[in-house]
Formats: sequence, structure tokens, C-alpha cells
Amino acid sequence: MKRIAQIRVLALATVSAGIVCAPLLQAQEDPTLDATRRVFGYIGPGFRAVRRGPDGSYYVLAPPPPPPAAPVKSFTASKVPPPPSPAVLIFDSRGKELRHIPAQTRPGEVVSPSALDLDTSGRVYIADQSANSVSVYTASGTLVAHFLVPEPTQIVALPHDQFAVCSANADRLIAVYDLQGKLLREFGEMEDLSDDPELNHRLNAGHLAGDKAGNLYFAFRYLPEPTVRKYDSASGLLLDELSLTTLDLQPMAQSARQEIARADSGKPVNPHEIISAFGMDPETQEFWLALGNLLIHFDNADNITASNRIYTTYAIRMVPNSILVEKDHLLLSNDPLGIYEFARSSASVHRSE
Repeated sequence: MKRIAQIRVLALATVSAGIVCAPLLQAQEDPTLDATRRVFGYIGPGFRAVRRGPDGSYYVLAPPPPPPAAPVKSFTASKVPPPPSPAVLIFDSRGKELRHIPAQTRPGEVVSPSALDLDTSGRVYIADQSANSVSVYTASGTLVAHFLVPEPTQIVALPHDQFAVCSANADRLIAVYDLQGKLLREFGEMEDLSDDPELNHRLNAGHLAGDKAGNLYFAFRYLPEPTVRKYDSASGLLLDELSLTTLDLQPMAQSARQEIARADSGKPVNPHEIISAFGMDPETQEFWLALGNLLIHFDNADNITASNRIYTTYAIRMVPNSILVEKDHLLLSNDPLGIYEFARSSASVHRSE
């Protein structure tokens, strides 16, 4: 079933055609949501994702802080390459660093991780796009599985020792594998946005999330109309689709389509990112979309319940690339600004019929 949202988002009432080329502008009447604090202080540049494990620890996909510079003993001293950095840093609820994954870093094991997730047993799944691989670790950092997966950009752990990925060069949006690396099924029709196959794959990139029932949610990053699909991970059946097509969003969509048309005419392309981040409450199936620094909250019936402009604790405009939904708050993250905590409740939005 496809739902076309006919809800007026107040915070987009002043959107103009230039909104995508420049930062989303704050209108005077826009409600704001300010961060309550910054967490995991040194996490910033290079951040990719944050998840919470079943033990309550936080798993952060980001590089550690650089070590202090060693004194130079001589100009002729040979340079020793630094050891490989861990891919995932684990913190307790107070922000104390506990350990890292891999427990013993080895050259070539994790090259350039792009996404991570955890299953209910605490196993950690790391998608490594540059290495065309997925690695699975125990919570203590021991490697338990490693196999080839073409250019994985997103990953979600599923029940029954399976996981789902999005790949940069696949002809379907989602693929499901088992822990032996066997491809079980692929599903999700791509949108036809460009005649250039390579560009069309790029424009069909998205954010992937799951819920406790085993459903998968795919939010298109570049589709001109903000769109989220819900799939049954076991069968690949499309269960629902939400597409925001209100008058408020039309200038943004038009600008995005003009940029795609430029690419089809052979000109350099810089696709307009529409949905910068997507977060799902796995228990209630509520979700949050970030359109630039505008954060929109939906209930589990696809109704918009709140819309806010978001700012850090220092009133810096924030465009999140990751949203972690907690029971009492949200963790919104940005590279290079870092990870910030926000209240889960926010200002309501008036809706027009």
C-alpha cells in the first residue's frame, strides 16, 4: 500500500528552489530543538554510525583520536607506518571507553568501514565498502565470520542468523545473507531516475533500518520526493511506502530533478541529498527523518507528529547523518560535529487537510 502524505510541514513553509543548493534556512516561525549535551566527546571527524548493544554499551563506528605526536629524533630516521586503527569503539552509558573491535587489529581486516549493526546476542556486523566484505565479531572483538559482499553501504542484523545489506552496485535495493555468506534473496525495485546506469545506482542509495518484527525500512537519500519503504525481510514483500509530496516540498524536489537532468545532459553532477538521516524505534515503529537540519517525527501510521530545526549545544545548525532512537531521547550525529543528545519529544506540527 502506498501512502502519499498530504501534510503541511510548517518548518518547510518558506522553502525556495535554492534550498538544496544551500543549507536549509530557518524560518522565523520554525520551532527549534536544541541538543541537551554532547556525548562521547572526542568522536567527530570520520564518524559513521552509533548503535546500542543488548548489554547497554554504545558501539561507535569512528576512528579513535590521533595519538600525541612523537618527538622527532632526527631528520634521517625512517618512518614506521602506524598500526591499523580499530573500526568500532565501545563506550559505557557514561561515555567511558571500554574496548574496541577488532580486539587485535590486523592489516587489511577492516579497510574502510561504512556501517555497522548488532544482533540480539551482541554480535557486531561491520560493512566494509572498500574491501567488498562483511565482518562479524563477538561483543569482545573476536572475528567469527568474514566473507565477500559487493560494496556494502548499509547493514542490518536480522533474526535467524541473517543480515541485510544495501550495495552500491546492486540491481535491487536490499540483499539478505546468512552467516556463511550465502546470498538468500534480493528485493526492492530501484527508481528509474537516470539513463546512466552508474548514476542511477548512485541516486538509489538509501538508509536502512529494521524493527523487532523483522521488517526493513529503506529511506531514499536522493529521490526528489522524500520516500520511505517498508519491506518484509523474510519474503521481500513491499508492505508500505510513504512519499512526501506536499506543496512545501515541491521546490526542493524540482531542484533535485534539475540537477539529475544536468547529469543526463553530460554536465558534472552533484546530487542533492534529500534525506540525510533516518532513525527507527524498533519497538513502536515510529521513525524520524532528517531533511537537512529539519527533523520530522512520524508515528507508526505514517502521520507527522512533530517537526523541528535542530541545533547543537552551541547553537550550531546540525545536519545529522545518523539517528539512534532511544527510549527517552535521540542521539543525532554528524561528521565532523560529533554525537549529541536530544529530547525525544518536540514541538507539534499543525496539519492541513
